[in-house]
Amino acid sequence: MSEIDLSQDDDAFDAMAPATPPSDKAIEKEFSSGRLRVVQDRNDFFLPHVVDFIEGRKWGNLRPEYQRRLRWDNAKKSRLIESFIMNVPVPPIFLYEKAIGAFEVMDGQQRLNAVLQYLKGEFALNGLKIWPSLNGRRFNELPPLVRKGLERSKISAITLMSDNAISEEDSIDLRAQVFDRLNTGGESLNPQELRNSLYSGSFNKLVVRSARNKMFTDAWDIPPHEENTLSDGSPSKDLRDNNLFKRMLDCEIVLRYFSFRDRDHVIGSVKSMLDGAMKRHRHAGETEIASLETAFTSTLKNVVDIFGNQAFRLPHPNGGQGTLSRPLYDAQMVATEMLAERAADLVARREAVIAAVHALARPDSESYDLIVGRANTAATIRERIDAVYIAMFSAIEPE
Repeated sequence: MSEIDLSQDDDAFDAMAPATPPSDKAIEKEFSSGRLRVVQDRNDFFLPHVVDFIEGRKWGNLRPEYQRRLRWDNAKKSRLIESFIMNVPVPPIFLYEKAIGAFEVMDGQQRLNAVLQYLKGEFALNGLKIWPSLNGRRFNELPPLVRKGLERSKISAITLMSDNAISEEDSIDLRAQVFDRLNTGGESLNPQELRNSLYSGSFNKLVVRSARNKMFTDAWDIPPHEENTLSDGSPSKDLRDNNLFKRMLDCEIVLRYFSFRDRDHVIGSVKSMLDGAMKRHRHAGETEIASLETAFTSTLKNVVDIFGNQAFRLPHPNGGQGTLSRPLYDAQMVATEMLAERAADLVARREAVIAAVHALARPDSESYDLIVGRANTAATIRERIDAVYIAMFSAIEPE
Protein backbone atom coordinates (compact mmCIF):
# COMPACT_ATOMS: atom_id res chain seq x y z
CA MET A 1 0.00 0.00 0.00
CA SER A 2 1.36 3.44 -0.93
CA GLU A 3 2.24 5.90 1.78
CA ILE A 4 0.39 9.19 2.27
CA ASP A 5 2.66 12.21 2.81
CA LEU A 6 0.85 14.03 5.62
CA SER A 7 3.33 16.92 5.45
CA GLN A 8 2.01 17.88 2.04
CA ASP A 9 -1.74 17.49 2.29
CA ASP A 10 -3.91 18.06 5.33
CA ASP A 11 -6.74 16.33 3.50
CA ALA A 12 -4.76 13.10 3.70
CA PHE A 13 -6.06 12.67 7.24
CA ASP A 14 -9.57 12.43 5.82
CA ALA A 15 -8.43 9.75 3.38
CA MET A 16 -7.25 7.60 6.30
CA ALA A 17 -10.34 8.08 8.45
CA PRO A 18 -12.69 5.06 8.64
CA ALA A 19 -16.00 5.59 6.84
CA THR A 20 -18.78 5.45 9.44
CA PRO A 21 -22.11 6.43 7.88
CA PRO A 22 -24.10 8.75 10.18
CA SER A 23 -27.62 7.78 11.17
CA ASP A 24 -30.67 9.45 9.64
CA LYS A 25 -31.40 11.05 13.01
CA ALA A 26 -27.90 12.56 13.15
CA ILE A 27 -28.31 13.90 9.61
CA GLU A 28 -31.67 15.47 10.48
CA LYS A 29 -30.18 17.08 13.60
CA GLU A 30 -27.31 18.53 11.56
CA PHE A 31 -29.76 19.77 8.92
CA SER A 32 -31.93 21.51 11.50
CA SER A 33 -29.04 23.26 13.21
CA GLY A 34 -27.32 24.10 9.94
CA ARG A 35 -30.34 25.84 8.42
CA LEU A 36 -30.64 28.06 11.48
CA ARG A 37 -27.13 29.40 11.00
CA VAL A 38 -28.21 31.74 8.20
CA VAL A 39 -31.17 34.10 8.21
CA GLN A 40 -32.27 35.60 4.90
CA ASP A 41 -34.14 38.84 4.27
CA ARG A 42 -35.06 40.20 0.83
CA ASN A 43 -35.88 43.81 -0.10
CA ASP A 44 -36.23 45.82 -3.30
CA PHE A 45 -34.58 49.24 -3.63
CA PHE A 46 -35.08 52.06 -6.13
CA LEU A 47 -31.81 52.87 -7.87
CA PRO A 48 -31.47 56.38 -6.33
CA HIS A 49 -31.78 54.75 -2.89
CA VAL A 50 -28.94 52.42 -3.85
CA VAL A 51 -26.75 55.47 -4.48
CA ASP A 52 -27.72 56.91 -1.08
CA PHE A 53 -26.85 53.66 0.70
CA ILE A 54 -23.49 53.38 -1.06
CA GLU A 55 -22.47 57.00 -0.52
CA GLY A 56 -23.58 56.80 3.09
CA ARG A 57 -21.37 53.71 3.50
CA LYS A 58 -24.36 51.76 4.75
CA TRP A 59 -23.45 49.07 2.22
CA GLY A 60 -19.74 49.16 2.86
CA ASN A 61 -16.95 50.60 0.80
CA LEU A 62 -17.10 49.91 -2.94
CA ARG A 63 -13.67 51.32 -3.71
CA PRO A 64 -11.29 48.95 -5.50
CA GLU A 65 -9.50 47.73 -2.35
CA TYR A 66 -12.75 46.30 -0.98
CA GLN A 67 -13.71 42.73 -1.84
CA ARG A 68 -12.48 42.74 -5.42
CA ARG A 69 -11.08 45.33 -7.75
CA LEU A 70 -13.54 46.78 -10.23
CA ARG A 71 -13.20 45.20 -13.66
CA TRP A 72 -16.31 46.11 -15.65
CA ASP A 73 -15.71 48.39 -18.61
CA ASN A 74 -18.24 51.03 -19.68
CA ALA A 75 -19.77 48.75 -22.30
CA LYS A 76 -20.66 46.14 -19.69
CA LYS A 77 -21.94 48.83 -17.31
CA SER A 78 -24.04 50.22 -20.16
CA ARG A 79 -25.65 46.83 -20.80
CA LEU A 80 -26.67 46.67 -17.16
CA ILE A 81 -28.26 50.13 -17.35
CA GLU A 82 -30.01 49.06 -20.57
CA SER A 83 -31.44 46.07 -18.68
CA PHE A 84 -32.97 48.43 -16.12
CA ILE A 85 -34.38 50.63 -18.90
CA MET A 86 -35.92 47.56 -20.55
CA ASN A 87 -37.23 46.33 -17.19
CA VAL A 88 -35.34 43.07 -17.69
CA PRO A 89 -34.79 41.20 -14.39
CA VAL A 90 -31.34 41.79 -12.92
CA PRO A 91 -29.83 39.25 -10.50
CA PRO A 92 -30.10 40.32 -6.85
CA ILE A 93 -27.15 41.55 -4.86
CA PHE A 94 -26.15 39.76 -1.68
CA LEU A 95 -25.36 41.63 1.52
CA TYR A 96 -24.00 40.32 4.80
CA GLU A 97 -25.08 42.06 7.99
CA LYS A 98 -21.92 41.83 10.07
CA ALA A 99 -23.37 44.08 12.78
CA ILE A 100 -26.74 45.75 13.26
CA GLY A 101 -27.11 48.28 10.47
CA ALA A 102 -23.62 47.54 9.07
CA PHE A 103 -23.50 45.61 5.80
CA GLU A 104 -20.86 44.35 3.43
CA VAL A 105 -21.45 43.44 -0.20
CA MET A 106 -20.90 39.74 -0.73
CA ASP A 107 -21.94 39.68 -4.37
CA GLY A 108 -22.95 42.48 -6.72
CA GLN A 109 -20.19 45.02 -6.26
CA GLN A 110 -19.73 45.49 -10.00
CA ARG A 111 -23.47 46.07 -10.52
CA LEU A 112 -23.72 48.51 -7.64
CA ASN A 113 -20.70 50.44 -8.85
CA ALA A 114 -22.19 50.66 -12.37
CA VAL A 115 -25.45 52.07 -10.97
CA LEU A 116 -23.59 54.54 -8.78
CA GLN A 117 -21.34 55.78 -11.56
CA TYR A 118 -24.11 56.14 -14.14
CA LEU A 119 -26.57 57.97 -11.90
CA LYS A 120 -23.75 60.33 -10.92
CA GLY A 121 -22.98 61.01 -14.59
CA GLU A 122 -19.51 59.45 -14.59
CA PHE A 123 -19.86 57.68 -17.94
CA ALA A 124 -21.96 57.75 -21.11
CA LEU A 125 -23.82 54.71 -22.44
CA ASN A 126 -22.11 52.87 -25.28
CA GLY A 127 -22.43 49.63 -27.19
CA LEU A 128 -26.21 49.33 -26.64
CA LYS A 129 -27.93 47.01 -29.14
CA ILE A 130 -31.58 47.28 -28.15
CA TRP A 131 -31.52 51.01 -27.39
CA PRO A 132 -28.74 52.31 -29.66
CA SER A 133 -30.45 55.73 -29.70
CA LEU A 134 -29.21 56.20 -26.11
CA ASN A 135 -25.55 55.59 -26.92
CA GLY A 136 -23.41 58.57 -25.94
CA ARG A 137 -25.88 59.82 -23.30
CA ARG A 138 -25.10 60.32 -19.64
CA PHE A 139 -27.85 60.06 -17.04
CA ASN A 140 -28.74 63.77 -17.04
CA GLU A 141 -28.88 63.70 -20.86
CA LEU A 142 -31.58 61.03 -21.05
CA PRO A 143 -35.09 62.06 -22.16
CA PRO A 144 -37.09 63.00 -19.03
CA LEU A 145 -39.42 60.02 -19.29
CA VAL A 146 -36.56 57.54 -19.70
CA ARG A 147 -34.68 59.17 -16.81
CA LYS A 148 -37.79 58.97 -14.60
CA GLY A 149 -38.29 55.33 -15.57
CA LEU A 150 -34.70 54.53 -14.62
CA GLU A 151 -35.18 56.24 -11.27
CA ARG A 152 -38.19 53.97 -10.66
CA SER A 153 -36.22 50.83 -11.51
CA LYS A 154 -35.43 48.51 -8.63
CA ILE A 155 -32.74 46.06 -7.68
CA SER A 156 -33.26 43.30 -5.15
CA ALA A 157 -30.97 42.80 -2.19
CA ILE A 158 -30.83 39.56 -0.23
CA THR A 159 -29.39 40.14 3.21
CA LEU A 160 -27.79 37.23 5.04
CA MET A 161 -27.37 37.26 8.80
CA SER A 162 -25.59 34.56 10.77
CA ASP A 163 -26.98 33.15 13.96
CA ASN A 164 -25.58 35.15 16.91
CA ALA A 165 -24.87 31.88 18.72
CA ILE A 166 -22.03 30.88 16.39
CA SER A 167 -18.45 31.96 16.97
CA GLU A 168 -16.56 34.54 14.93
CA GLU A 169 -14.46 31.87 13.22
CA ASP A 170 -17.56 29.81 12.40
CA SER A 171 -19.13 32.96 10.99
CA ILE A 172 -16.11 33.44 8.71
CA ASP A 173 -16.34 29.82 7.55
CA LEU A 174 -20.04 30.30 6.91
CA ARG A 175 -19.41 33.41 4.83
CA ALA A 176 -16.70 31.57 2.91
CA GLN A 177 -19.20 28.87 1.99
CA VAL A 178 -21.71 31.49 0.84
CA PHE A 179 -19.06 33.35 -1.18
CA ASP A 180 -18.02 30.09 -2.80
CA ARG A 181 -21.57 29.44 -4.02
CA LEU A 182 -22.36 32.94 -5.25
CA ASN A 183 -21.78 33.45 -8.93
CA THR A 184 -24.76 35.57 -9.90
CA GLY A 185 -22.60 38.23 -11.53
CA GLY A 186 -20.81 35.70 -13.71
CA GLU A 187 -17.36 36.24 -12.14
CA SER A 188 -16.57 34.20 -9.04
CA LEU A 189 -14.28 35.57 -6.39
CA ASN A 190 -10.82 34.09 -6.65
CA PRO A 191 -9.08 32.93 -3.44
CA GLN A 192 -7.32 36.25 -2.76
CA GLU A 193 -10.48 38.29 -3.38
CA LEU A 194 -12.22 35.98 -0.95
CA ARG A 195 -9.49 36.45 1.67
CA ASN A 196 -9.71 40.20 1.20
CA SER A 197 -13.44 40.04 1.89
CA LEU A 198 -13.36 37.67 4.85
CA TYR A 199 -10.32 38.95 6.72
CA SER A 200 -10.65 42.70 6.44
CA GLY A 201 -8.61 44.58 9.01
CA SER A 202 -5.20 46.08 9.66
CA PHE A 203 -3.23 43.13 8.29
CA ASN A 204 -5.26 42.99 5.10
CA LYS A 205 -4.69 46.73 4.68
CA LEU A 206 -0.96 46.09 5.14
CA VAL A 207 -1.01 43.51 2.36
CA VAL A 208 -2.86 45.89 0.01
CA ARG A 209 -0.54 48.76 0.97
CA SER A 210 2.56 46.65 0.39
CA ALA A 211 1.32 45.71 -3.07
CA ARG A 212 1.40 49.43 -3.91
CA ASN A 213 5.09 49.73 -2.99
CA LYS A 214 6.91 51.08 -6.05
CA MET A 215 9.80 48.63 -5.69
CA PHE A 216 7.22 45.84 -5.77
CA THR A 217 5.21 47.19 -8.72
CA ASP A 218 8.39 47.85 -10.70
CA ALA A 219 9.64 44.33 -10.08
CA TRP A 220 6.31 42.77 -11.14
CA ASP A 221 5.66 45.04 -14.16
CA ILE A 222 2.61 46.65 -12.56
CA PRO A 223 1.91 50.30 -13.49
CA PRO A 224 2.98 52.52 -10.56
CA HIS A 225 0.07 53.52 -8.35
CA GLU A 226 1.29 57.08 -7.83
CA GLU A 227 0.85 57.79 -11.55
CA ASN A 228 -2.21 55.60 -12.09
CA THR A 229 -4.57 56.52 -9.26
CA LEU A 230 -7.24 59.04 -10.26
CA SER A 231 -8.48 61.93 -8.11
CA ASP A 232 -11.40 59.87 -6.79
CA GLY A 233 -9.08 57.05 -5.69
CA SER A 234 -9.98 54.73 -8.57
CA PRO A 235 -7.30 53.12 -10.77
CA SER A 236 -6.46 54.24 -14.30
CA LYS A 237 -7.27 51.99 -17.25
CA ASP A 238 -3.65 50.83 -17.46
CA LEU A 239 -3.77 49.71 -13.84
CA ARG A 240 -7.24 48.16 -14.17
CA ASP A 241 -6.07 46.16 -17.18
CA ASN A 242 -2.99 44.78 -15.45
CA ASN A 243 -3.62 41.08 -14.87
CA LEU A 244 -1.97 40.93 -11.45
CA PHE A 245 -3.77 44.03 -10.17
CA LYS A 246 -7.28 43.43 -11.45
CA ARG A 247 -7.64 40.06 -9.70
CA MET A 248 -5.66 41.01 -6.59
CA LEU A 249 -2.90 38.58 -7.48
CA ASP A 250 -0.42 41.32 -6.53
CA CYS A 251 -1.79 41.10 -2.98
CA GLU A 252 -1.54 37.32 -3.07
CA ILE A 253 2.13 37.57 -4.03
CA VAL A 254 2.77 39.87 -1.05
CA LEU A 255 0.90 37.45 1.20
CA ARG A 256 3.12 34.56 0.08
CA TYR A 257 6.06 36.23 1.83
CA PHE A 258 4.17 36.49 5.11
CA SER A 259 2.96 32.90 4.73
CA PHE A 260 6.32 31.22 4.04
CA ARG A 261 8.76 33.24 6.15
CA ASP A 262 7.96 31.19 9.27
CA ARG A 263 9.01 27.61 8.61
CA ASP A 264 6.70 26.25 11.31
CA HIS A 265 3.71 27.38 9.25
CA VAL A 266 4.90 25.92 5.95
CA ILE A 267 2.64 22.89 6.09
CA GLY A 268 -0.37 21.71 4.12
CA SER A 269 -1.50 23.16 0.79
CA VAL A 270 -0.46 26.58 -0.50
CA LYS A 271 -4.05 27.79 -0.16
CA SER A 272 -4.24 26.68 3.46
CA MET A 273 -0.93 28.43 4.21
CA LEU A 274 -2.12 31.70 2.67
CA ASP A 275 -5.45 31.45 4.49
CA GLY A 276 -3.59 30.65 7.69
CA ALA A 277 -1.44 33.78 7.47
CA MET A 278 -4.57 35.92 7.12
CA LYS A 279 -6.12 34.25 10.15
CA ARG A 280 -2.99 34.49 12.32
CA HIS A 281 -2.47 38.20 11.73
CA ARG A 282 -6.10 39.26 11.42
CA HIS A 283 -6.21 40.92 14.83
CA ALA A 284 -2.61 42.17 14.85
CA GLY A 285 -2.04 45.38 16.76
CA GLU A 286 -0.22 48.49 15.60
CA THR A 287 3.18 47.32 16.86
CA GLU A 288 2.96 43.96 15.10
CA ILE A 289 1.69 45.56 11.88
CA ALA A 290 4.55 48.06 11.91
CA SER A 291 7.05 45.24 12.46
CA LEU A 292 5.60 43.16 9.61
CA GLU A 293 5.61 46.13 7.25
CA THR A 294 9.21 46.95 8.10
CA ALA A 295 10.21 43.32 7.51
CA PHE A 296 8.56 43.21 4.09
CA THR A 297 9.88 46.58 2.93
CA SER A 298 13.46 46.02 4.09
CA THR A 299 13.57 42.50 2.64
CA LEU A 300 12.15 43.70 -0.67
CA LYS A 301 14.74 46.49 -0.80
CA ASN A 302 17.56 44.04 -0.15
CA VAL A 303 16.32 41.70 -2.90
CA VAL A 304 16.11 44.57 -5.38
CA ASP A 305 19.56 45.85 -4.34
CA ILE A 306 21.02 42.38 -4.87
CA PHE A 307 19.20 41.14 -7.97
CA GLY A 308 18.25 44.43 -9.64
CA ASN A 309 16.01 43.93 -12.67
CA GLN A 310 16.54 40.16 -12.34
CA ALA A 311 14.62 40.03 -9.04
CA PHE A 312 12.08 37.19 -9.05
CA ARG A 313 12.94 36.30 -12.64
CA LEU A 314 14.11 32.99 -14.03
CA PRO A 315 17.26 33.29 -16.16
CA HIS A 316 16.73 34.15 -19.81
CA PRO A 317 18.54 31.77 -22.21
CA ASN A 318 20.00 34.72 -24.12
CA GLY A 319 20.96 36.73 -21.07
CA GLY A 320 18.01 39.14 -21.21
CA GLN A 321 15.33 39.80 -18.65
CA GLY A 322 13.76 36.49 -17.68
CA THR A 323 10.22 35.42 -16.84
CA LEU A 324 8.74 36.45 -13.50
CA SER A 325 8.31 33.50 -11.14
CA ARG A 326 6.28 33.32 -7.94
CA PRO A 327 8.11 30.24 -6.62
CA LEU A 328 11.43 32.06 -7.13
CA TYR A 329 9.96 35.14 -5.41
CA ASP A 330 9.13 33.00 -2.37
CA ALA A 331 12.66 31.65 -2.16
CA GLN A 332 14.48 34.92 -2.85
CA MET A 333 12.43 36.88 -0.31
CA VAL A 334 12.71 34.36 2.52
CA ALA A 335 16.35 33.45 1.84
CA THR A 336 17.30 37.15 1.69
CA GLU A 337 15.56 37.76 5.00
CA MET A 338 17.45 34.84 6.52
CA LEU A 339 20.67 36.50 5.33
CA ALA A 340 19.65 40.02 6.37
CA GLU A 341 22.79 40.55 8.45
CA ARG A 342 24.91 39.80 5.35
CA ALA A 343 22.95 42.15 3.06
CA ALA A 344 25.98 44.38 2.41
CA ASP A 345 28.09 41.35 1.45
CA LEU A 346 25.34 40.08 -0.85
CA VAL A 347 25.16 43.45 -2.61
CA ALA A 348 28.96 43.63 -2.89
CA ARG A 349 29.03 40.21 -4.59
CA ARG A 350 25.70 40.57 -6.40
CA GLU A 351 26.99 39.22 -9.73
CA ALA A 352 28.18 36.03 -8.07
CA VAL A 353 24.91 35.76 -6.12
CA ILE A 354 22.81 36.18 -9.27
CA ALA A 355 24.92 33.62 -11.11
CA ALA A 356 24.60 31.12 -8.27
CA VAL A 357 20.82 31.43 -8.09
CA HIS A 358 20.43 31.36 -11.88
CA ALA A 359 22.52 28.20 -12.00
CA LEU A 360 19.80 26.48 -9.98
CA ALA A 361 17.22 27.30 -12.65
CA ARG A 362 19.11 26.17 -15.75
CA PRO A 363 17.01 23.62 -17.70
CA ASP A 364 19.88 21.11 -17.48
CA SER A 365 20.19 21.56 -13.71
CA GLU A 366 18.99 18.88 -11.30
CA SER A 367 17.25 21.62 -9.33
CA TYR A 368 15.37 23.05 -12.34
CA ASP A 369 11.98 21.47 -11.54
CA LEU A 370 12.32 22.54 -7.92
CA ILE A 371 13.09 26.18 -8.69
CA VAL A 372 10.46 26.68 -11.39
CA GLY A 373 7.80 25.19 -9.11
CA ARG A 374 6.76 22.08 -11.01
CA ALA A 375 5.59 20.87 -7.60
CA ASN A 376 4.48 23.39 -5.03
CA THR A 377 3.93 21.38 -1.88
CA ALA A 378 5.02 22.47 1.58
CA ALA A 379 8.05 20.19 1.33
CA THR A 380 9.19 21.65 -2.00
CA ILE A 381 8.66 25.22 -0.78
CA ARG A 382 10.99 24.54 2.15
CA GLU A 383 13.47 22.77 -0.13
CA ARG A 384 13.38 25.63 -2.67
CA ILE A 385 14.06 28.24 0.01
CA ASP A 386 16.93 26.16 1.36
CA ALA A 387 18.46 25.74 -2.12
CA VAL A 388 18.39 29.49 -2.83
CA TYR A 389 19.71 30.26 0.65
CA ILE A 390 22.65 27.91 0.19
CA ALA A 391 23.39 29.34 -3.26
CA MET A 392 23.36 32.91 -1.95
CA PHE A 393 25.42 32.07 1.12
CA SER A 394 27.98 30.15 -0.94
CA ALA A 395 28.41 33.15 -3.24
CA ILE A 396 29.59 35.30 -0.32
CA GLU A 397 31.43 32.53 1.53
CA PRO A 398 33.16 30.58 -1.25
CA GLU A 399 35.09 27.51 -0.13
